[in-house]
Amino acid sequence: MAKKDLDLDNIDPDFIISSFKTKTNGNPSVPVPVNTEVPPMEVSEQPAEKVGTNKPETDSGTRKKRSTPESYASLFIKETNLTARLGKSVYIRKEYHVRILKIIQVIGENEVSLFSYLDNVLTHHFQTFQNDITEIYKQKDKGLF
Repeated sequence: MAKKDLDLDNIDPDFIISSFKTKTNGNPSVPVPVNTEVPPMEVSEQPAEKVGTNKPETDSGTRKKRSTPESYASLFIKETNLTARLGKSVYIRKEYHVRILKIIQVIGENEVSLFSYLDNVLTHHFQTFQNDITEIYKQKDKGLF
């Protein structure tokens, strides 16, 4: 196999160093385009439709009506104590991937990983809808034997 000749004169060390930085410290050597027009993620205020139940909702006080930007950031824009390599790979829509990256780049200031953000969102989802999920699961689970 032939050895590939590398032209080391055309390597930009500032670009390589800046590509490893998680925070630009306000003076990046290579400008990073930031789109400040991040579309807000809208959360429906309507409760999730219950499947097969005619009971009135009794735990309506557990869901918040309004949230502040500070509460959103404290819930979702934080690192988790797990590493991504311990998890599983999943596929998401490209449009969601782009939107999530903008959120963690702008709000999280590139200090939060994609894995941490998704882990925080799923943790909140399971805490919020735990009773609903358990109820529907019990209705649909026919048992193994």
